[in-house]
Amino acid sequence: MKLPILLVATLALNVASALHAEESTQQIECLKSSAFLAPPDSPDHRQYVPDRAINVLNLAIDVTPDFTNRTVTAKTTIKFKPIAMPLPELALDAVDLRVTSLQSSETLLEYQVTDAKIIVTFAQPIPPDKEAWVAVEHHAEPVKGLYFRTPEMGYKPGDTHLFTQGEPIEARHWYPCPDAPNQKFTSEITCRVPEGMTVISNGRKVSEATDAATGLVTVTWRQEKPHANYLISLCAGYFEKLEDRYRDIPLAFYTPPSDINEAMNSFRDTKDMLAFFEEEIGVPYPWPKYDQVVVNDFVAGGMENTSATTLTDRTLFTDATENLRSSQGLVAHELAHQWFGDLVTCKDWSSLWLNEGFATYYAHLYDGHKHGRDFLLYGLYSSARGIVNRTDARPIVERKYDQPTEMFSYLAYQKGGWVLHMLRSQLGEDLYRRCIKTWLERHAYGSVVTEDLNRVIEELSGRSYDQFFDQWVYHGGVPDLESTYAWDARTKLARVSLKQNQRLGEGVLLFNFPLTVRFKTKSGTENHTITVKQKSEDFYFPLAEAPIIVRIDPEYTLLARVKFDPPAAMLEAQLEDQADVIGRLLAVEALSRKRDKQAVTKLKRTLNHDPFYGVRVEAAKALRTIHSDEALDALLAATKQTDARVRREVFDAIGGFYHEKAYAGKTAGLKEEKNPDIQAAIIEELGGYPHAEMREILGQSLNSTSYRNGVADAAVRALRRTHDPTWIEPLMQNLRSRQADYTSRGFASALDTLALLARDEAGQREEVRDFVVGYVNDPRRPVRVGALNALGTLEDQRAVAVLQKFSLASAGSPEHRAATNALHRIANAKRPVEGLGHLQTQVLDLQKENRELRQNFKTLEQKLDALTPTLAPPRKPTPALTSPRGRAK
Repeated sequence: MKLPILLVATLALNVASALHAEESTQQIECLKSSAFLAPPDSPDHRQYVPDRAINVLNLAIDVTPDFTNRTVTAKTTIKFKPIAMPLPELALDAVDLRVTSLQSSETLLEYQVTDAKIIVTFAQPIPPDKEAWVAVEHHAEPVKGLYFRTPEMGYKPGDTHLFTQGEPIEARHWYPCPDAPNQKFTSEITCRVPEGMTVISNGRKVSEATDAATGLVTVTWRQEKPHANYLISLCAGYFEKLEDRYRDIPLAFYTPPSDINEAMNSFRDTKDMLAFFEEEIGVPYPWPKYDQVVVNDFVAGGMENTSATTLTDRTLFTDATENLRSSQGLVAHELAHQWFGDLVTCKDWSSLWLNEGFATYYAHLYDGHKHGRDFLLYGLYSSARGIVNRTDARPIVERKYDQPTEMFSYLAYQKGGWVLHMLRSQLGEDLYRRCIKTWLERHAYGSVVTEDLNRVIEELSGRSYDQFFDQWVYHGGVPDLESTYAWDARTKLARVSLKQNQRLGEGVLLFNFPLTVRFKTKSGTENHTITVKQKSEDFYFPLAEAPIIVRIDPEYTLLARVKFDPPAAMLEAQLEDQADVIGRLLAVEALSRKRDKQAVTKLKRTLNHDPFYGVRVEAAKALRTIHSDEALDALLAATKQTDARVRREVFDAIGGFYHEKAYAGKTAGLKEEKNPDIQAAIIEELGGYPHAEMREILGQSLNSTSYRNGVADAAVRALRRTHDPTWIEPLMQNLRSRQADYTSRGFASALDTLALLARDEAGQREEVRDFVVGYVNDPRRPVRVGALNALGTLEDQRAVAVLQKFSLASAGSPEHRAATNALHRIANAKRPVEGLGHLQTQVLDLQKENRELRQNFKTLEQKLDALTPTLAPPRKPTPALTSPRGRAK
């Protein structure tokens, strides 16, 4: 049978593309496997602190950025002393730097520049303790470490700026350096910029003058106390600032000029945080000033550079969002790092929790200080839920990793913070503070490992904490604790049985920990502390009368997965205990599993009357989980919440129902709601409904104007849920005409939604593919990476050739990962039936008609039953069907 030549050509193209994709996948798998040739237990697989052949005294950078070409020309001078052995050569980390000159205080034999190092060989080895220097003149077009934001890249005119990011090992991409956290030294940055620009860096500004020859303004900052290389910072460009002082410490908050109106919302708590941290930590703020600099499309949420924190512009918000948004957590986290991470620094990345765990926990402590203990506990509760539900056996301190970025996980942050909370709970607040103060003072401006902290705690407490750190830090997992309770009225003994159900192994131990059990009776409260250390144990407690409430770990001092189902009467009493916020949260959790009308009634009352917003938020989530008609009615009756955090959660929970009442409630709420974030939450949930009114709402929202385009972003997310290809053209037109209104991440997300809508539409895939390909070289990395991801979502074989080019990018780069993942998706894609988007709409219509028919049938049955007594004789009971032996079937 002959095929039309066009079809043959198309088939040939698809086959060739598939072969290319398969070949690319094989190459990728080969590269991945080659990265793990070392046996898992071999020294080559583990990461250790690098040798320190020299003691770096000072690093000085004199840099001139070119904002037009996005390059930097610089001279870096490093002063050092060999430590113990004569130094024949010096190796500096330097990635893709073009070296134009290298000089030294010592006679040079030669130097060589590789893709990753500058290796300087001296004519004679430098004797130990002799001070020497090396000066490197270099040029770079950095892909990491230093980032430009200019109008040519799509950023707002008048907001041109650059910023650096050193952590973990990015500084080497723009200047040569010893790029490891165990090396500390003073530093100096001189930056030459056009007049009108501002330069911010570490330490103290020592000079600012205009160079008559070039017209450039030369600004020098000097960091006079030693810090780690990854904390060196440079921000330069057009900024405006707010200023304040805490004692004699200048405080400043910089933003690009177009964002200055929102700056105070994020800056306002800084002074109070400094006062709290100094009192809580017991060590004065160690640097001469504290600056915070907001930049566009920062590569993280924030970065604690010494005395000069960098923040993402996503932290900014308007008053219209009420209490939904806050910079408090981010600002407190980065400020706490000025002690934990900057003053004392993890010796290597395996000890990262000593930076991030402390910053995470002290942000919680500030929340409790400012808003009350319930806020501290709710923060820990939310954090714990993200830890205990994992089956991860990795320890916090881990040497088996390939890149330092792998260590920046929940283990270092949330679990590390919880380790400190358990320490504080076991030691008591006063002794804990003494330990932390002593530890900081003893290791100030130095590097630390976990054992340094353990040593101080044991010294001041007189107790051994080896087992504590062994089970919580050097081994993985958490206790999986199953608890039951029984009361013996004759002996007046309460029995609490405990089992540790975690899967034990080399990585996870049987835990040993103190545990408080609380009994509340009519006559008072009794606390009993026990030690849990066996796989299964029974504990007996003599009480004067039967308890009304039994609480396991009432003060919330143990990180564990706890299964305890008290009797219904106890649960109800626990839900009403206004002095126990964790008890109420746990009661809400338990009710969400009961799923009956009584549980809904109790949760409805909690949602509307509990004094703490967090409990009300969790009650809304629980009603969504129950997912009954009664639960929906309870949520619809609670949309008038005065606390915006609860109100948003109520609408989010209503969005979890596919029901006409839910749709009506959301559209009514949208008409009344003034908070743009809640408007966005409602709009996003409308995408599953095929109503004509919904289409009008989404169209208006897509073209609306809001802060950071938040409402339009929500409309895009709603379009994603529709799977309706009729939105392809309107969305593509919106992206063409309103690109400047989108944030980089918002635009990237919209590209992915566009690709999803077109994936099953053969007639439009080509146009969408060409549109998306137009952004794979966008100068904004989030857009560039988003376009590559979108090509994977599109699952079009004809995108393979483009993706293969980017799969050859530097391994580990965002472009490489996005292209590689996209190629995998295309290779594994199974083409569904064309027109699936239209089919889904038809299915939704049929589902609606089916519900209406069922309701009509139910109504007819009710009418018939009501008429039966007057229209028909009484029905005789139907005899039971029996088997030959007379048993009912």
